[in-house]
Amino acid sequence: MKKWWLLSLMLVFSGTALAEEAMTSFTQGVNYVTVTPAQATDVKPGQIEVIEFYWYGCPHCFALEPFIVQWEKTKPKNVVFKRIPAAMKDSEFYVDAQATVTADLLGVGDKIREPFFNAIHVDDNEALRTDKDAIRTFFGKFGVKPADFDATWDSFGVQTQLSRDQQLAARYNISGVPSVIVNGKWMTGAGYQMSPDNIMRCIQFLIAREEAAQSAPAPKKHK
Repeated sequence: MKKWWLLSLMLVFSGTALAEEAMTSFTQGVNYVTVTPAQATDVKPGQIEVIEFYWYGCPHCFALEPFIVQWEKTKPKNVVFKRIPAAMKDSEFYVDAQATVTADLLGVGDKIREPFFNAIHVDDNEALRTDKDAIRTFFGKFGVKPADFDATWDSFGVQTQLSRDQQLAARYNISGVPSVIVNGKWMTGAGYQMSPDNIMRCIQFLIAREEAAQSAPAPKKHK
């Protein structure tokens, strides 16, 4: 049943993409919004920070993922891309956020990303959205010993990182995923009625806007 639902989602995205085929620019308040107040970034001068807040259980994040992966290979060198699990406490997002941080600390974060998405959305392994035991078993496929998993899952390092991720999500008032923040100033994502490919185009549009702002000459001071 889930596969048919995903097929319907893909068809909706395809139809949206056709309707947006002629889109060459993006409208503030429609395709993206201003982050108010703008937030300080954690990158060097001249770099542009792009953050994706995501949840493994989200079908829109799953649909966007291949586009993100391809974009990562060709993104400008001055762009620093970060993936942040939406770790809202007491929400259905939290367990998979904990799984994400646990995987990173165990050194298998990159290895499990695509398989984890596919296990949930292609193989209908719904337990991976919320069940620690199912996640432990899944990690075992990538060489993680159950004892190492359990020692890391509730560790100080995992809890500290989850707290930081929660604070960052709160700063940006994240209420849905995927949400993408460009340089602490702009937010776009699935909530702005765009297909995945146009979300990526909007991200590139906002990056170009930031690059132009950074290269603009400083206003002259009047004597």
